Amino acid sequence: MYLLEALERFAAMPAAEVKKVGYEIAMLGTKGIDINDPTAKYSIKTLPGDYSGLRLLCFEYVSFKQIDPSLDIGFDLSKEYASALLLRDSRPKG
Repeated sequence: MYLLEALERFAAMPAAEVKKVGYEIAMLGTKGIDINDPTAKYSIKTLPGDYSGLRLLCFEYVSFKQIDPSLDIGFDLSKEYASALLLRDSRPKG
């Protein structure tokens, strides 16, 4: 569902902003992000609010898939991403 959320949020954002989100999360990740803790304890400048590590990882994954689908962020969510795309595409428009 985090991947679907990212797909929907990024659809309304310019590509340059999506890229900023991905890069900011990647930089945060160099300090360590705990993807196993569901606590919303991370914040980034490019998106308001607090996020869990897994939610941020999903946002990063979608961001980089939109920037360059061939990039490898070191975490494979390809099956989950494909499911999120199917869910997004099956939702009624409008």
